[in-house]
Amino acid sequence: MGVATVSAQDMDPNDVPADLKTAFERSNPEATDVEWEMEGDSYKVEFEIEREDREIWYAADGKTAKTEREITENDLPRNIRSAIAEKYAGYKVDSIEMTEEGGSATYEVELEKGWDEEKQVVFDADGKVLNERND
Repeated sequence: MGVATVSAQDMDPNDVPADLKTAFERSNPEATDVEWEMEGDSYKVEFEIEREDREIWYAADGKTAKTEREITENDLPRNIRSAIAEKYAGYKVDSIEMTEEGGSATYEVELEKGWDEEKQVVFDADGKVLNERND
């Protein structure tokens, strides 16, 4: 049984296709700390906007395949905030990453309770738990 890994290679910004780089810069003019990588057949760009980490994966044809960004607890859909209050009472939200792919969004929420209890919980937009693990 083998284990497959995806390795990303840092790219010189000059090696990014000009039309892709231009499209990114037009749609994200306020981006800072921009870093490009090649991940499999996809171009991945990591950047910040107002100290918020973001990532975009572009398919070889230049279309956006996936996005990830940090959000605040206030930005969570109400269904997810309700699910956290009901299912994870006593836990505090530490960080949230929203991923959009294939027309749907998921929310990976890091929850903490006290000094030594941590959970990573992935919710769909309706507040349904898709995955949960203890850290």
